[in-house]
Amino acid sequence: MELSGSTPAPSWEEDECLDYYGMLSLHRMFEVVGGQLTECELELLAFLLDESPGAAGGLARARSGLELLLELERRGQCDESNLRLLGQLLRVLGRHDLLPHPARARGSPPTKRQRRSRGRPSGGARRRRRGGPATPQQQEPARPASEGKVTCDIRLRVRAEYCEHGPALEQGVASRRPQALARQLDVFGQATAVLRSRDLGSVVCDIKFSELSYLDAFWGDYLSGALLQALRGVFLTEALREAVGREAVRLLVSVDEADYEAGRRRLLLMEEEGGRRATEAS
Repeated sequence: MELSGSTPAPSWEEDECLDYYGMLSLHRMFEVVGGQLTECELELLAFLLDESPGAAGGLARARSGLELLLELERRGQCDESNLRLLGQLLRVLGRHDLLPHPARARGSPPTKRQRRSRGRPSGGARRRRRGGPATPQQQEPARPASEGKVTCDIRLRVRAEYCEHGPALEQGVASRRPQALARQLDVFGQATAVLRSRDLGSVVCDIKFSELSYLDAFWGDYLSGALLQALRGVFLTEALREAVGREAVRLLVSVDEADYEAGRRRLLLMEEEGGRRATEAS
């Protein structure tokens, strides 16, 4: 028996389906986020990632935010199942405006049953061109430039260190010198050498802000501890944990309040001047 008059189930392209359900493919999300990073922000992210323990390096060669994110995906540090690092990096930049985008990224579209129940999308849905899927490089939006803008520099200091040095000093420091002064000097020299060998390194960098909202978000995260949590994900890597073994390690993060206050005054003045000019022009 042959049925007639039945309507075939609609077939959607993946991008079209994801767009209808308010989702983004991983690479589309990379385009959206990477395209909104300024050159200064891109340089900072590459620097922080290249300086983290066990890093392969080479991210400073990335020519765009999209290229940097694609390289992180290639290294297995950022994919549909693990977008935590990207969220942490955006927090370091104070880019809370970009945080919703990783949450919209999905590895697969809805099921066929979901598609049939919702019907086809409206005419406003984005469709893939017939000429074949465009490469991410072709779709990348222009990255906003920071040249010519008023900016402020905020110095960020990050240091990883062992929580306890006592056991290592007890094992590595001893002197059999008979004279007290010589013994003290010997112990001091050995202790200094042990502490130097246990130096896990530090990073000092200046973050440029050109938007007051980004600066305030960054400072708020610093005060709340969210910035520390984000940087832990960047610096307390598996390579570092393997190197220190079972010893506890902590991360110290500091930002000068004077830098923040001076930067805030500078950017606030810029916004007030911009508002006056807009009023005069109208």
